[in-house]
Amino acid sequence: MNIKHPIELIKKKVNSDGITYKFRWSNNSVSIEPMTQLTQEMLVLVNDYELRNLGFDPQEPKPQKHIKQDSQMIRQPEEQKRERRQSEKRDKSLDKAPEKQKQAKDSDSVQTNNTTGNTAHKPRKSKPCQVKSVKHDCGRIEFFVCFDDSTESKWVSLEEMKEKAPLAVCEFLLGKVKYGGGGASNKK
Repeated sequence: MNIKHPIELIKKKVNSDGITYKFRWSNNSVSIEPMTQLTQEMLVLVNDYELRNLGFDPQEPKPQKHIKQDSQMIRQPEEQKRERRQSEKRDKSLDKAPEKQKQAKDSDSVQTNNTTGNTAHKPRKSKPCQVKSVKHDCGRIEFFVCFDDSTESKWVSLEEMKEKAPLAVCEFLLGKVKYGGGGASNKK
């Protein structure tokens, strides 16, 4: 059984639909693949292609920052002692820092545990009503509302609704967002 492998990335194409790549395969065929369908082998070729476009040689090894050059290894004994002392001081300060953070975190958690028990959420006062519609007119938002204590409906400003019946507004808007309808879920 012949298994084909991608051997070259020929072209990258960016569309409004997405990104596609044109690959040459080991059996000399060519195909166009969407970015979402790329395999590991294809991704390696894409990475090399992008590096070449940025002006880097994908075959060139990356410099390793943690390896010191020979010239850096030859130092004066005094300089080495000074660096050792500084690193020891740094290590000690790093050891102390987590302890301080842990103590601060413990004291914070004790404070939050004490405060959460003392203050409970106060229920919001809301006049029972039914919001039937909403309109936006000259920068003002108004709701067409029927309060349960009266039979007539009237247009009420957003500010007034915030004071009188904020829960009804929330339920109406949630119904609009959730279902895209006219707040049908708000009827009681």
